[in-house]
Amino acid sequence: MELIFEGQISAKALMESKQRKIETLIIQKEKRSRDIGYLKALASKNGIMIQTWSREEIDAYANSKSHGGILVKAHQRPQKPLPAQKLTGYLCMIDGVEDPYNLGSIARTLYASGCEALILKKRDWSTAEPTILKASAGAFERLPIYWIQNEEELVTYLKTIQIPLVIAHRDQAKSVYDYKFPKSFCLAIGGAMRGLKATLIQNADQNLVLDYGREFRYALDTASVCSAISFEIVRQRRNHHEYQ
Repeated sequence: MELIFEGQISAKALMESKQRKIETLIIQKEKRSRDIGYLKALASKNGIMIQTWSREEIDAYANSKSHGGILVKAHQRPQKPLPAQKLTGYLCMIDGVEDPYNLGSIARTLYASGCEALILKKRDWSTAEPTILKASAGAFERLPIYWIQNEEELVTYLKTIQIPLVIAHRDQAKSVYDYKFPKSFCLAIGGAMRGLKATLIQNADQNLVLDYGREFRYALDTASVCSAISFEIVRQRRNHHEYQ
């Protein structure tokens, strides 16, 4: 399936990351800048067709007016399974997120905080990929992503490679700020409404909870939880001279 991606940031992430097949780079006529020159050089180096269109042609083809005069025609990103080799570092499994803007925000947070891989359950995000990529400021393309059929697959994999499963789940939980994150682990975060599946809860090595600053009984949204925990991981790694 061919998709249309908009904007300089998305175009740069697509061509630098080489995660998918790219057909065409489209640039508005008479539009010039150092960044556009860089994009043209990347396209030429990787055998990507370059076309120049009028502003009116781009507006008619794009999904929004915020394209900045740059479009990329590319295919859907392949959904890679968990690799045979052992993954290490900070892995994060996200479940229950339906909105592409939220998934983009989560990917941006994970990439910025040094997460080594995002793990998602298989579903068809293809038509939403341009929105996800734009919302993530390109991070969705740069972040290694692996796709699983179900929670049992992840649990089996983590046991095989001997990496602990840490989950955001309130029952019998330790505060995020009192837990020392190991060098390699998988954090699982569910949606605010449904939470995590029983398989992950039953096989977790540690449950974690975020301390609130006041009495408040409602769960935060997934993107907020992900951000709070991810940057606590950054803080701990920096304090122990492990962050790179």
